[in-house]
Amino acid sequence: MQFRMLGPLEMYDDRRRAVTELTSPKQQRLLKALLAHPNTLVPTTALVRELWDGRPPDKAGNALQAHASRLRRAMERAEHGGPGAARLVARDAGYLLRVGPEELDSARFRLGVRRARALAGSDPEEAGLLLRQALGQWRGSALAGPRGPVGDALAVVLEQERLGALEAVFDLALLTGQHRRIVPELREAALAHPARPRFREQLGRALAGPRRTPAAGGGRALRPVPPVPGDARSGGAGGEGGAGRDGGAGSGELDRLRALVERIASDQHALRSAIAQLSELVGRTAA
Repeated sequence: MQFRMLGPLEMYDDRRRAVTELTSPKQQRLLKALLAHPNTLVPTTALVRELWDGRPPDKAGNALQAHASRLRRAMERAEHGGPGAARLVARDAGYLLRVGPEELDSARFRLGVRRARALAGSDPEEAGLLLRQALGQWRGSALAGPRGPVGDALAVVLEQERLGALEAVFDLALLTGQHRRIVPELREAALAHPARPRFREQLGRALAGPRRTPAAGGGRALRPVPPVPGDARSGGAGGEGGAGRDGGAGSGELDRLRALVERIASDQHALRSAIAQLSELVGRTAA
């Protein structure tokens, strides 16, 4: 079974290809809090606070026990013939949810980010594809729907990881010459997240287009992308009469060398930025 947190909370049975959604807000809050700490005993006091926001009813422990029993039955229905109800273990001090890492979409997303980081230095194009595959697991806002303080905190962490991965995708796309292709996505991201200036900076670079230089021997060729209309840099290094003004082939060669150095510096900056972003993401998920 899969527990899907990268969107509205769902339980998905792989064998039957059936989705089960919890209709009870209290059961949603309970499961989200347990998924925030899988295979870990979550104290009863923390779960009571999660379900009732600090305003518990009389005999809150009994009420929590009733919600846990209903959640067990829901998991048993969702995973017919599997562990089902046995996943939720009651202890004197709280509850524990047994979940394998392969059963969490958040864990699969983080694994994709780690794999992309490992490839970013040697194959940035493949790293970008891996990140897009990881981001493809998102179905909406993380843990959308009713949740308590623990669920809120987890949703914030997951969203920051998503945005960090998206920034890394755009850095890698810029590095591999896909400027024009990502302009619509960057416009959407910059409008949706005005507090993250990185998207605006990336949008400016994408609109400017890739640096155009004569092909040089060796190195990894960037994917050809048409220049953006009106790009001041799209007219070539010399411009009108640039080489003819001084009339020397040496001047043209110097212009080409300067342009090549500028392109290499820009590509190295984009790669360092992408690797740093991925390193930060992996560091946060490992903490």
